[in-house]
Amino acid sequence: MSHENLKSARRLYEAFNRGDLVSFEEGVSQDLEWNEADNSINSVGNPYRGFAAVVEGVFKPTTADIENFRVDLEQLIDGGDHVIGEGHYRGKGRTTGHELSAQFCHVLHFNGEGKLDRLQEYADTLHEAEVMGQVQRLEMMRMSQPAM
Repeated sequence: MSHENLKSARRLYEAFNRGDLVSFEEGVSQDLEWNEADNSINSVGNPYRGFAAVVEGVFKPTTADIENFRVDLEQLIDGGDHVIGEGHYRGKGRTTGHELSAQFCHVLHFNGEGKLDRLQEYADTLHEAEVMGQVQRLEMMRMSQPAM
């Protein structure tokens, strides 16, 4: 079954990047549980339960903030019922104009029917927030002499 899970995972990433949410939904279980990375702007809804909740709480806000948002998958790792997806989120911040290139890792679990039923995201949440204009990174203050 693990080879089938790899193919299912690849189809989900491809459907998402095409904007084909109908095909994406066909690849997920009705009891889908989705967790955004800790400290992600969208993590306030964790865990998202069901496809509609993921669309409303994750997909729509992300694509509203990031122009041409896509998931550049670089590697899939076969773990049997689990598949690990690694890559980078890409796009452009609508308010900042900054380019997004945030590393991600997804731990996907597939049920006995080959449908995604759990996802845990790990991502560069600071870079995402910067690109969305939600946070500004401050440079470290350098002192020529210790303040003693």
